[in-house]
Amino acid sequence: MIKSLSVENFIIVENLNLEFENGLQVLTGETGAGKSIIVGAINIILGSDIHPGMLLDDSSPAKLEAVFDIDNENKKLTKLFNNYDIDISEGEAFFAKEIATNLRSKSFINGRRVSKDIIKEFRALLIDFHSQRDQQKLFDTDFQLEVLDIYGKLTNIREQFTSKYKETESKIKKLKKLQNTESELAEKIKLYQYQIDEIKKIDPAIGEDSKLQVELNLLTNAEDILNIATRLEQEIYEKENSVYDAISSYISQLAKFKNDNKNIDEAVNFLQDASANLDNSINSIREVQNIIEVDSSRLEYIQSRLTLLNNLSVKYKQNIEGILEYRNSIQQQIDSYSSGKEEISDLNDEIVVDLEYINKLSEELSAKRKKAAANFEKEIIINIKKLAIPDAEIEFKISDIKNSIGASERLSALNETGKDAVDIFFSANKGVKLQPFRIAASGGELSRFLLAIKKILSDRLDRRTIIFDEIDSGIGGKTSELLAEFIHDIGKYHQVLCISHLPQIASYSDRHFSIEKISGSKSSEVKVKILDGNERKVEIARMLSGSDTELALQHAAELINKK
Repeated sequence: MIKSLSVENFIIVENLNLEFENGLQVLTGETGAGKSIIVGAINIILGSDIHPGMLLDDSSPAKLEAVFDIDNENKKLTKLFNNYDIDISEGEAFFAKEIATNLRSKSFINGRRVSKDIIKEFRALLIDFHSQRDQQKLFDTDFQLEVLDIYGKLTNIREQFTSKYKETESKIKKLKKLQNTESELAEKIKLYQYQIDEIKKIDPAIGEDSKLQVELNLLTNAEDILNIATRLEQEIYEKENSVYDAISSYISQLAKFKNDNKNIDEAVNFLQDASANLDNSINSIREVQNIIEVDSSRLEYIQSRLTLLNNLSVKYKQNIEGILEYRNSIQQQIDSYSSGKEEISDLNDEIVVDLEYINKLSEELSAKRKKAAANFEKEIIINIKKLAIPDAEIEFKISDIKNSIGASERLSALNETGKDAVDIFFSANKGVKLQPFRIAASGGELSRFLLAIKKILSDRLDRRTIIFDEIDSGIGGKTSELLAEFIHDIGKYHQVLCISHLPQIASYSDRHFSIEKISGSKSSEVKVKILDGNERKVEIARMLSGSDTELALQHAAELINKK
């Protein structure tokens, strides 16, 4: 509820501070006294548009602030504060608006600047303005369904349904995406599997082609290498006066003198090393000879293998390392395809179970709505007849939705509120056919109908401040007293701010504010006073007859006492 309101330099208000309480707060005063300025200030604080003429003094900014008492039981409201990390541990929230001289404005919550959109989110949960625009909501079939669910205390089951519906809808979207991916992959999988089998059959290894090329070069020159090896061995070992024999002879001859001279000693050692190196050279050449002579078919194999590897590289336009990477990549896609098919199957099974559940829940919700609608109709008729529509008839027509826009085919008979479409049919006169509310109801009937709904639902709604701005327009006589009772009954559950010209409504107030405009030679000033006791009686007498005559005061006292 609103605990206090402060207004500075706004329209004709220089400085104003008000404190409010629970229950019905009535604001009265002569026409043009400034009553609507108070409601206007609250509207501006909570996001309404700024217009020229809102500054009393164009050279100074306007400052508006409303302090709200926050009900921790209102889960939606506390969640919204938490979402924006706004501290309400003290149980209060300060909403402020500053309007600069250029009419640009800033909004604040607890001193922190916030956007207009955020302010409007809070507005919907803090304040209920009963206005012409508010009445238009009655034409909205979604709103009609919402009030029916609130009346039937079906909010929990509806939220349960909505949550499961959205979860199922999300699963269906995921399933479609998986199926599309699976369909696209299915066309490629056969090719991928063929390619993997082809690569697997050849089974290339990284670096294999380089090694084979080296071996191929060796085997291609085998005849020349064998001839060289034969001649080399002959020259070193076999022919008369061979290299080996000559070195051995010189080693023996010089060995006699190696102790006589250091250089001779070194020469002998070098010759011995040369002899050993000749042995090693011949051994290495013999190894090559063995390779060439043992596997005469090796050349054919290597040539064939290199042809396979080369053809594979040409086909895939990559070297062996790239081909193996490509193979791993398409193998992953094949594995993904297989696991995707399993996921599709599992997800489809889940959706079947979910659909069975939400269809059952929608039937349960629909049955409860129809039962609640019958009782709601009776209560609305009883209450609206008290508001001078004696022949009113009403019917909640509940039908299956035709098709939920944007939902999948598997959810086409549902939307996130269930299976029901609701349309209120209304007639204000005997013998007149019931028609949709948007066709049949006048502005005055809309206002009274909405008031009746608010009264009926007042104990079922989250606590908030309800503002009635001259709801009593065009109402008089016995209806005035019944209207006052209605508003007072709503005030038992919610804080109500009501601007009124009706003494009957004023007599039911829990707190009565008198608004007076005092005109000076250069400017006007708005004064607000809380009325108690005799002052209140005098104001109600003025509202009754325009003066505080003894008869008017007596009548005022009777109205106050009747409450």
